Amino acid sequence: MKNKIFNSIVVIVSTCIFLSFFLFTKGLTSLIEELKTLNTSWILLSVILMLLFWGFEMLTLYIITKSFYRINNLLIKSFKFEMIGQFFGAVTPFSAGSHPAQLYAMTESGIPAGIAGSILMIKFIIHQAINIVILALAFLFKFNYFNSKVNYFLYFCISGLVVHIIIMIFAILFLINVKLTKSILIFIFKVLNKFRMVKNNESTYKKIESELENFHKNASLITKNIKMCIYASIFTFLQWLAFFSIPYCIYRSFGFNSADILTMIAAQIFLINFMAIIPLPGAEGGAEGGFYLIYSLFFKSDTIITAIFIWRILTYYSSIAIGSIFTLVLPNVNLKKNKN
Repeated sequence: MKNKIFNSIVVIVSTCIFLSFFLFTKGLTSLIEELKTLNTSWILLSVILMLLFWGFEMLTLYIITKSFYRINNLLIKSFKFEMIGQFFGAVTPFSAGSHPAQLYAMTESGIPAGIAGSILMIKFIIHQAINIVILALAFLFKFNYFNSKVNYFLYFCISGLVVHIIIMIFAILFLINVKLTKSILIFIFKVLNKFRMVKNNESTYKKIESELENFHKNASLITKNIKMCIYASIFTFLQWLAFFSIPYCIYRSFGFNSADILTMIAAQIFLINFMAIIPLPGAEGGAEGGFYLIYSLFFKSDTIITAIFIWRILTYYSSIAIGSIFTLVLPNVNLKKNKN
């Protein structure tokens, strides 16, 4: 209950700051008038792309889960796990709450913790690998263009890339190194025990050891599921392609057409890379500032603020809104049904 109250407060405060910035910067009347002039077909396409973003990630989670553990209504539950992850990723720094929340939801649905952990770790590694490949392609074809036009662009790119590589290395070590994984989990267990957050210490520790053994046993099967990895990688690539294309659709909704789609996709790739180093929920502040810095190359000065507003609503606050249904509303409904 306390966690739900805290998450609700984070969402409300974040939304208030977001709306206040645009209302004071642009003005409500001016913002509404400009929104009325937009091409609704391109905005609708942006919405569809965001739905595809969620859909492809759901398919990634589904295809991996199906290879390790089968439960009833897995496709529907995969969407639930996905949106819970989207919500907690949006309201926690560095999206740190996404995987723990998904792990909890998966275990509540009957998937053993060790297997669920393996599934999420494999999904995370594929996600990181595809991100690094996409970023490398953006570097190869579009780095010189943006570096010549955006101040301090090189430093933003390098810092974000370093974060992605470090995370990837630790994820792989965690996956293959039993001793490292055990040391980390024992440390976490001791901290929780110190604050008396763990009951039945001995049985809990034995359960952790058992699930850890299952985790590594299932994770090692990744090399025997090449087909699964290929499908998951394709879905992940399509997921991010849809997401990275949203700013271009917003750009076209203003009636602009001089910039090409590949350049604008590259701009979003670099922006998301930069956002990875900002230690605030949803990279609050840095995301808007980064968008302004990079996309000012394409949008006119009197339209860039409105473009940021639409982009954040579609790519960030929509995840909070839809994710909150599965996180804050539906669990309560299920609880009431179980009581009855």
